[in-house]
Amino acid sequence: MASSNKACTAVLLLLLALVIATAADASKNIASSEPVPKKIVPARQDASATCVGSLLALSPCLAFFEDAGMSEAPQGCCEGLGGIIQDQAACLCHIVNHTLERAIGVDIPDDRAFSLIGDLCGLSPPQDVMDTCANGGEVPPLYVCPAPSA
Repeated sequence: MASSNKACTAVLLLLLALVIATAADASKNIASSEPVPKKIVPARQDASATCVGSLLALSPCLAFFEDAGMSEAPQGCCEGLGGIIQDQAACLCHIVNHTLERAIGVDIPDDRAFSLIGDLCGLSPPQDVMDTCANGGEVPPLYVCPAPSA
């Protein structure tokens, strides 16, 4: 049991480190970057059918959530969101139900998230997915810790 908890903690710490490193890199490039045409990039699929792979595509968006004064989507953010909506829209429920927020320690207000999705990125999550989020429907897990070995 202890080794399972250690493995789970290691996975979470690795995820957090990757998100922080990506956000720091994205923040450096925001000021010096030229506008890039928007395109939808498919989110990475996780082999174990979790949302962690898809939600890593949100890494460029973290600067937007951390800086309430930011009024434009960071470079790469809309593309990552578009990929999630196209490939695993149900994973957006982890934003609505604050699972992602608790996992990475970054405050993600619902109003800013939906403003980013709709107003700044011009994307529309499928209504059935939003209904699933609101009604506590089935959503792929954020991550899965390995089962304890015997």
